[in-house]
Amino acid sequence: MDKFSKMRPKNTVEPKDEVLFKKGEMSVVEYEDWTIVKSPDYIIVIPILIESNQIILRYEYIPTFKYVDGQEYHATLVAGKIEQGETPLNAMFRELEEEAGIIVGDGVKPEDLKPLFTSKGLSSKVYPFILPLNERDYQEVAAKGDGSKAEAMSKSVKVDIKQIGSVKSSDLVTDYMLMKVREYLNLY
Repeated sequence: MDKFSKMRPKNTVEPKDEVLFKKGEMSVVEYEDWTIVKSPDYIIVIPILIESNQIILRYEYIPTFKYVDGQEYHATLVAGKIEQGETPLNAMFRELEEEAGIIVGDGVKPEDLKPLFTSKGLSSKVYPFILPLNERDYQEVAAKGDGSKAEAMSKSVKVDIKQIGSVKSSDLVTDYMLMKVREYLNLY
């Protein structure tokens, strides 16, 4: 260990980030000549309903996308931020219940994929999961949402596995996860 500690100069001070803008949990900072958007990490998940040969996606009202392309609704994933003190796995189970009305039983393990950054300018990581579910593994309840207007205008939808290739997603993360599900299910 001494060998590596000698490589670092003594008494160095980590550069501080300069906050350019802050609203809620999101901020824009300058750090080492980079402008960075800081926001919480989040999870994404595609549940696979094995017996019915379906996956669950979201048909969401996304103001950001509407602002850019005028389209109000987009095919996307069950997703949400990881709350303070919450593990990615616990966040995934919470978001499944909130957005899709899926309560997962004890002992069910998802396929967790490598966490990824989505952009060089964003500090948050996305924690992706594929969740194969047998009927005995879950129960469906009314999705309660998080109380936001956008969530109230959105809904979860079941898509037949044979139709995955025809889903028109609007974002890279959804495309990536649909590709991973096709790999997982050997649909190529």
